[in-house]
Amino acid sequence: MRKDGFLKHLAMCESKKPKVTVVELKSDESLPAPDLHLTTCEAGSTQEMPVSEGHKNLVSEDALKIRRSKAYFGEHLCHKRAVSEETVSQGVSDSEMADQNSRGEGEIMEKQLRTDDPTMSPVDEGDPSVVDLSVVDHNVTETTVSNAAANLHPIEADVAIQTLVNEMFSGHTSVESTIPKKRSRSDVQDLCPFCGLMLHRKNLQVHLRRKHPDHVSNQEKSTSAQVKNPKQQRLALRQQQKIAMESEIRAVFRHCISFPVPTSASVVADELVDTASEKRCVTILTRWSQCDLERGVKLCFSQRWTLLCKHDTIEHVLPSGTSSHIEKELLSCHSPSGTLQAVIREDAGHQYLEVWGQNGLEKSLDLIALNKHGKVYEDAQFACLVWSPCEKKLLYVAEKKRVEPSAHSSVASANEDGGLVLLEEQDRNIYVEDWGEGLVGKSCPVLCVADLNKGAVIVYAGVPPHISPGQALWAPNGRGVVFVGQWNEPFRLGLKFCSNRRSALYYLDMKGNCECLSAESVSVSSPRMSPDSCWIVYLQGQVFGPHRQCLRMMLYDMKSRSTSVLVDVVRRAEKGQFAGIYESLPSQCWSADNERIFFSSSCENNKAVFSVDRTTGRVTQVCGLDALRLDDFGSVQLLTIQKDLMVMSCSSPNQPPCLKAGFLSSVDQAEDMQLCNVGGADVYEGFDWQPMLITPPSQEENHQFSGLNFGAILLKPYNLPERRKSPLVVNIHGGPHAHFAADWNATAAALTKLGFAVLMVNYRGSTGFGQDGIESLPGNVGSQDVKDVHRAVLCTLQNETTLDPDRVAVMGGSHGGFLACHLVGQYPDFYRACAARNPVINAATLLGTSDIVDWRYSSVGIQYAFDQLPTSQSIISMLEKSPIIHAAQIRAPVLLMLGGRDRRVSPHQGLELYRALKSRNTPVRLLWYSDEGHSLSKVNTQSDCFFNIVLWFKEHLN
Repeated sequence: MRKDGFLKHLAMCESKKPKVTVVELKSDESLPAPDLHLTTCEAGSTQEMPVSEGHKNLVSEDALKIRRSKAYFGEHLCHKRAVSEETVSQGVSDSEMADQNSRGEGEIMEKQLRTDDPTMSPVDEGDPSVVDLSVVDHNVTETTVSNAAANLHPIEADVAIQTLVNEMFSGHTSVESTIPKKRSRSDVQDLCPFCGLMLHRKNLQVHLRRKHPDHVSNQEKSTSAQVKNPKQQRLALRQQQKIAMESEIRAVFRHCISFPVPTSASVVADELVDTASEKRCVTILTRWSQCDLERGVKLCFSQRWTLLCKHDTIEHVLPSGTSSHIEKELLSCHSPSGTLQAVIREDAGHQYLEVWGQNGLEKSLDLIALNKHGKVYEDAQFACLVWSPCEKKLLYVAEKKRVEPSAHSSVASANEDGGLVLLEEQDRNIYVEDWGEGLVGKSCPVLCVADLNKGAVIVYAGVPPHISPGQALWAPNGRGVVFVGQWNEPFRLGLKFCSNRRSALYYLDMKGNCECLSAESVSVSSPRMSPDSCWIVYLQGQVFGPHRQCLRMMLYDMKSRSTSVLVDVVRRAEKGQFAGIYESLPSQCWSADNERIFFSSSCENNKAVFSVDRTTGRVTQVCGLDALRLDDFGSVQLLTIQKDLMVMSCSSPNQPPCLKAGFLSSVDQAEDMQLCNVGGADVYEGFDWQPMLITPPSQEENHQFSGLNFGAILLKPYNLPERRKSPLVVNIHGGPHAHFAADWNATAAALTKLGFAVLMVNYRGSTGFGQDGIESLPGNVGSQDVKDVHRAVLCTLQNETTLDPDRVAVMGGSHGGFLACHLVGQYPDFYRACAARNPVINAATLLGTSDIVDWRYSSVGIQYAFDQLPTSQSIISMLEKSPIIHAAQIRAPVLLMLGGRDRRVSPHQGLELYRALKSRNTPVRLLWYSDEGHSLSKVNTQSDCFFNIVLWFKEHLN
């Protein structure tokens, strides 16, 4: 019988009583046939069958050959038939046996036999013998041959037969079989748990024994008396595969997130070495951030680089040496001369202002002990640390001091700086507003000056009570300060990620006189003083509406006290051209001649460096895709420009950040500027990426803003297995007025290295495409942005044949989570899995719980005012544009990740969807991070989210 039917045959025999199984071996016609007595064996019993003495040696020889070759033994298996003593005694002729061998897989077996042992012939002559084979159990099989003239122990044939049966029951094969088997649907492909190779399930065991013999567990090596259950083996194998897969996911994410990211740079020394040849020695101090998954923290460290320069050319970059770990540092800055460094450090609940010089620590002030103010601000919205021109004072921002009422007095006195104190005992429970998400506990900032000579701190008086000061800098000659004042009346709205809050630019002199330098009905940020202290540039936007928008660059003349528009809002831009300003200016952005201002800005799917001429307002691209041979990089971020030396961070989706530096030449010769690689990762990851520009079809046009394009960035893995297509993960940014630049993204890179293609979509409303694109989204959320993302997916699948259209997943956070949930609800048969971080699920119920209540109205096209009250129509409009109305159609499994302390999008939003899906038996899983806010930014949280997202996608994308 065919070997692949032998298992079925044994199972049939087990169900019958009495059980008789006969295996005939081929006989030699020249020898007399032996007298055999066939016995009937009950399950679990064995009776003797006499074998003549003249044939014992032949039986042993056959058994030896059987043990050496399983294929040879299979050739001697005869079809099951009723056998009598007369039939057995007559034997089987060679021609009949050869005729049987010609059926089925006999020829294949013959070829293998000749390959394994050339001394054997396809038909080996010998006496017929009978082997009594009894199947006792599916897991344990006993085979016995009894001889009246010999001992009762099994002969070698027993071991060979038993080994074959064990292998057929267990699925383990010691010799690679050449018999093709019928492929079932379950016999697809499995992942080797040790090398990651994809193999057919039927070949996996052979691969493990050949390539990984040391890793195969003892349980997989079946003994001659025991055979494992195939189902148990598959479970054990699946467990090994799961462990290997989880280990790979963690290792890949650890690799991608561990690359350092530069956060700032400054020129701390510039010395002339040789006057005749104009050789200079320039020292750059850079600061980096790096994630340590082992400790679950973000580390900060510094590096110093020495550049040997001649004229405006960097000739050599000296090694930086060992990096220095920065511990518990909140703020830091170097003095104008570069000889002093100020640091605000927090340790054991105290905050210290330290001044470091060439001989070590020169000054240290315990700010808490001085008791002049509360905690020092270190955020991007208010914080600053600035040296005065004389290098004897330091300007910073801290929380206003609050005096708690004592148990013996219900009235407290005002402090010497005019700080308001609590007057009544019951005021200890009064509600104090703060500035929302990411700024919890920060309510009333004050301007503070540390006098290093006196060792004292002074809190500036004269700031109007309806504004909160921040982003301060010294006025010329140190006679006053210039700062940005945020309106805090009638109440505070969330400030982080929002450049549309009412604010203005102010000047405050030493006598407490405060003057407004800008318009009061606008939004102001990033004031930057020119090197000669004659000019101030700052960014200006509109109040309310989109949170992030295209900004104007304003120029204030300190002498004439006049303001002019230097760079206006860009409504639309030609392909690859300057598309407007969307982010803060670098702390040092002026050229040494006070004629040009430099900044980074989003431009379609990229980020580039631009300059603007102070006199003409002409904008020129300095560093980007089409300049300075930076074609390999999709993102160039300007960190600083000092004394005409530019330091930039360059990266792309498959290249972690590196530092490049170069001296500025004339604006007309910017393309001739020589850039030098200073430091950073020199790594090129093994996957490809490409930017995309997409034009929506006519039926998806916004007729009020027609002709708008949007973008996307596609990351594709290399070296796909043959005939395998990559699953596609659609990654959607939040905001919604934010941007995916073609820079290093640890999450996208790790997903791609794990075999996923990743599509990052910049739908209409993203920054980098002009103000018209931003203004096209309010009133159309839940429709225009959803269609843009889906259109980008369809275009990508149409153009990329290596992607699997049946395995598409979607992920995003905040508004990106809002869109992800919309997609699985509006296209339930298209997307197979979803992962959403702190998603907006029901804008109507979010109205009273968000720190940015204004956006709830603006998003649906309603103009917001502080005294706005919800109407039935506004509530209906918010509900109709929310994903919750599509919850009943969601069939894709949904993974939710929520921060318990989210002030921007309440975690109850995710819970609302979770309950809706649970009640409809839709697969859903909820991860709750009780100590996290909206960004889920802690290192351990990032790692856990990524790990669960990948497992979720692998499970539901097959």
